[in-house]
Amino acid sequence: MDSLIKDKLSRNFEYLRISVTDRCNFRCSYCMPSDIFNKDYRYISQDKILSYEEIIDTCSVLKKIGLKKIRITGGEPLLRKNIDKLIYKLKAEVMIDNISITTNGSLLTENKIRLLKESGLDSITLSLDTLDENKISSINGTKKNISFTPILENIEKYFNQIKTNTVVIKGINDNEVIDFVNLLAKFHAEIRFIEYMDVGESNKWDLDKVVSSASLREKISKYYNLVPIQTDCSSTAKKWSIKNTKSSIGFISSITEPFCADCNRARLSVDGKLFTCLFASDGFDIKSLIRSDDYEKKLLDFFKDVWTERSDQYSQIRFISKKEVPKVEMSYIGG
Repeated sequence: MDSLIKDKLSRNFEYLRISVTDRCNFRCSYCMPSDIFNKDYRYISQDKILSYEEIIDTCSVLKKIGLKKIRITGGEPLLRKNIDKLIYKLKAEVMIDNISITTNGSLLTENKIRLLKESGLDSITLSLDTLDENKISSINGTKKNISFTPILENIEKYFNQIKTNTVVIKGINDNEVIDFVNLLAKFHAEIRFIEYMDVGESNKWDLDKVVSSASLREKISKYYNLVPIQTDCSSTAKKWSIKNTKSSIGFISSITEPFCADCNRARLSVDGKLFTCLFASDGFDIKSLIRSDDYEKKLLDFFKDVWTERSDQYSQIRFISKKEVPKVEMSYIGG
């Protein structure tokens, strides 16, 4: 292994989030609102999308300078064919320590879950924004109602723990927080509540719709005894165990409690752009490097240069900086 690298704020690189598609079968208002991502929206063409072989080659290079953990994202990653084969090679050939996937769950049949487990996937995170069947279509922008209980039961069959993400938005699903905990605690889930973030330009973000993690903890504490858990400093979530259960709750508080100081993540877009922050305006196009001769040395040198110059801390200065810059969409680089 080459020597590990640090950025300008002494943050290591250990974690890569890989977007394998910019397409999704949902139209969630905080990510891909239907009025913008409609039938006329132009997605990235197939010839510009990184192949699985190119993703594997990239990860093999980055492992030399610290890559330990990968999260497969999208769009909806299960729309990409044979995703289990990519996971298998990342685990068996590149030997990545931990590989996870974030999905809306709509394509998670029991057979798919079994294939993902057999491929070497370590965990599935289910995006779960409502339990109310009357709200599902208004939140995800589709007419398809989904019963999440069978999906949770099938995940539980094959994986040690279920993980869920819920973006909490005032007036939309904040009244369901206790319902989420009541259900998910039965599955011993790691429940994560995420503050509504100003990612991208399409979601019409409104600070007044943010529900702070502190207020959620206070609300949940009226029903459950929460005990703080010591977490790794690079974790985005501050965690509490739920006493007398095997569940925990994590709060991801980019708005009210930013965690930039310990961020060890980079993001790779579906078309081969490298991003050093979720709130970035643009990325570094490394596709030409990946597709060139002697790509290993070129990519290694380039990534070292990018990371050692990194100083991103958008969430820390969100309300201080007066400079407004456009931000890339979450569906493009994967939240």
